[in-house]
Amino acid sequence: MADKKTGASAPPTQAKATLPWWGKILAGALGGFLLVKYTPIMECLTLFFYVCMVPILLAMCVGLVSAGTVEALQDGWHNTVAEINNRVNAKVKAA
Repeated sequence: MADKKTGASAPPTQAKATLPWWGKILAGALGGFLLVKYTPIMECLTLFFYVCMVPILLAMCVGLVSAGTVEALQDGWHNTVAEINNRVNAKVKAA
């Protein structure tokens, strides 16, 4: 409530009594129960899973397959180059 002369507002007052610990637990449990019972929260979570998480997981699987394929090709290429270098060095030493 603003003071009419200065325009300053009064400081907020503190609550007289806070909820006890068991009241907080009861209020939280009741709120959770009401959310699950009277809102389509499970349908929303299922929809979120199918719309967001399944494509992300599919992209992760494709990424793992492609990373493994690239690693296999690189290892094969490096092993082939090393084998060719060993054969060339062996023929140079023999000559």
